[in-house]
Amino acid sequence: MDAASPLPTARALTPANHLRLALLHAVLALLLRATQRVAPLDALATRFPATQRWLDRAAAAGLEGCTLEAGLGQLSERLWDTRTTELPLARLRRALDLSTSDVDAWLLCAAADEDPALGDLLDVLGGHEGRATPGLLGDAEGLLPEGVHRLREAGFLREAAAGRWRTWCVPPAVWEAVQGRAAACTDRDALPQWSDLVLPPHVRETAEQALARHAPQRVCWVLPGGSGSGRRTLAGALARSAGFGLLGPSPGTDPAELAACAVLLGAMPLADFSPSPGERVDVPAFPWLPAPVAVRVPRDAAVAAAGRVACSIELALPDRLERERHWQLALAREPEEAVVDLRLPRGWIHRLAAQAGGSAVAVAAHADAQCRHRLEGLAHRVPPPGASEELALSDGAQQEFDLLVARCRHREALPELLPAAFGHAGSTGVRALFKGASGTGKTLAARHLAAALGRPLYRVDLAATVSKYIGETERNLERVFAAAEELDVVLLLDEGDALMAGRTAVANANDRYANLETNYLLQRVERHGGLLVVTTNLPERIDPAFARRMDATLEFPLPDAVTRYRLWRAHLPAGHGVDEPALEEVARRCALSGGQVRNAALHASLLALEQGAALHAHDLGAALRREYARAGLACPSLSFA
Repeated sequence: MDAASPLPTARALTPANHLRLALLHAVLALLLRATQRVAPLDALATRFPATQRWLDRAAAAGLEGCTLEAGLGQLSERLWDTRTTELPLARLRRALDLSTSDVDAWLLCAAADEDPALGDLLDVLGGHEGRATPGLLGDAEGLLPEGVHRLREAGFLREAAAGRWRTWCVPPAVWEAVQGRAAACTDRDALPQWSDLVLPPHVRETAEQALARHAPQRVCWVLPGGSGSGRRTLAGALARSAGFGLLGPSPGTDPAELAACAVLLGAMPLADFSPSPGERVDVPAFPWLPAPVAVRVPRDAAVAAAGRVACSIELALPDRLERERHWQLALAREPEEAVVDLRLPRGWIHRLAAQAGGSAVAVAAHADAQCRHRLEGLAHRVPPPGASEELALSDGAQQEFDLLVARCRHREALPELLPAAFGHAGSTGVRALFKGASGTGKTLAARHLAAALGRPLYRVDLAATVSKYIGETERNLERVFAAAEELDVVLLLDEGDALMAGRTAVANANDRYANLETNYLLQRVERHGGLLVVTTNLPERIDPAFARRMDATLEFPLPDAVTRYRLWRAHLPAGHGVDEPALEEVARRCALSGGQVRNAALHASLLALEQGAALHAHDLGAALRREYARAGLACPSLSFA
């Protein structure tokens, strides 16, 4: 704020100009106190040069020739007349029931920042290093006015320790708001109207019932859900229906300061809370806030709202019909079928439509990039299988795999056909357990599953996810599961027995917290709305409760001779010199897993490359002997070797 610019008249009132008039009133009141305690006005002007500048500003505001008392009276009339009722300072005064002297005291806490030269005068009257203190703001007996106490409790003042002194200042975000500036605030008329929202019928019905039953200022809207689910748009429509704008959320802003800014801006605050799984969110009462409150929390978070009626509205992922309507609105035309098939949240649909248009390929690429960013450090993208990476399964295993692909493709339509006896008929999550010995193709099958569905595959990094700190593992897993649901990716939990081990008897604190992690994971896997693949070569170590929650369990046995022959044909390089009888003998006599076949073919190719010749049977024999030696077994005798 420019302290040297001329002051406005009563006809040109904006939040910033109104604040400048109020600052002038506060400084003149300070000068009046100084004339009573320190020296006459002329002496003050000589001793403190800033005094004369503020007197000149008073003259520019039309107060020339007035005494301090008369000037304060005229300013007070101009500050609080009927034209100022919707300005930030007037809202503050009304919400906290402040007197003019209370507002003066609050503004003095920011006066030194606006005009540092005032610091010397503040110090003489009880301040410290140019800052307001309780001694400066107190009355003749040193008691703080009740209005100042209310300002501090409501977040409009922040206390700092300076040695044995306590100094007070106005938080920067609050000072921006009192000037009418807040990047995170949307005016009421710019918010969406309730009737224009595309929402599921049950969400609309829940909100309208709450609006009909409760006064807006008594409501705390609890909005569980994930990123991009449309909660901010919903909060904006709720705020507009109550006659308010919408403020927030602002990263790093204290909830009390956010609510304080909302008072000044005539807005409903929207706060974000990220509790650990099982932790309760306690929303402050904010009894002086005339607007409703909205909070965004993760799914299944427990929320307590003191002094308000908590109304919870969960925005789950939209179904196909609702997604199609959002794409139509975002693109202003009919979308491609492949785009509508992507199970994306409402906000992501509009965001990706603006970034990538309506091309299914471009939308999928942008969504994949967002997922990489969201999961950075916790999960890694697994590349799709190449043209030569054939999934060689026995007939029975192949049939089960095909059924799993069909289950995933129809996961939205299937629940609609199920009767209520299925309980969780609305769930669209599919959980699959791949179990078998190492090298039998479990991870490759997960890659083929993701490729068949046209979705990316992400492997959870257990080393980065599991933490020694209490609650951190659950927080990391929640972040992974939430991102996988929101952006419709296939999640791979490789070597899942490391996380899904059976619960044990509690002998110490470590056992107790390990069981708590298992219990959390059980519940999170059950309510996961996306595609989850868990692989293990030690199925006996997995808690039976996890096995019951799996929608499909696929056994990956060691390949038979026919499957091994197909694997050898797929892995040996083109133009190799191994004849058919030798290849059939290897497939028949060497009972190797798919991973071992791959390793042996790789080593045989390396030997041939080193010799500068095509791969022959003797290279394959050497590679087989090496592979058996690595496994601690004797290689079967082969006729060609």
